[in-house]
Amino acid sequence: MSSSNGHDTSMRSALAAVDAAASRPSPADRFNIDREGPAKRAVKLRALQQRFQKLNEYCDEAAAEIRASLERSSR
Repeated sequence: MSSSNGHDTSMRSALAAVDAAASRPSPADRFNIDREGPAKRAVKLRALQQRFQKLNEYCDEAAAEIRASLERSSR
C-alpha cells in the first residue's frame, strides 16, 4: 500500500511494530523468577528444608504421644 506521497506505509508500520517489539522486555525477562541468583535461592531452600524437617519431627512426636495415649486409655 502506498500513501499519496509515494512512500510505502505498510513497510513503515511494519518497521514501527518491530521497533516497538524490540524496545519491550522479552517475556522471559519479565517473568524471570531467578532474580536472586542460584546461591541465594539455595540458602533459602536449605532453611526451608530445615524448617520442614523440624515440623515433621514435631508431627511424628505428637502422633506417637497420641497413639500412646490411646493405647493407655484402651487398657
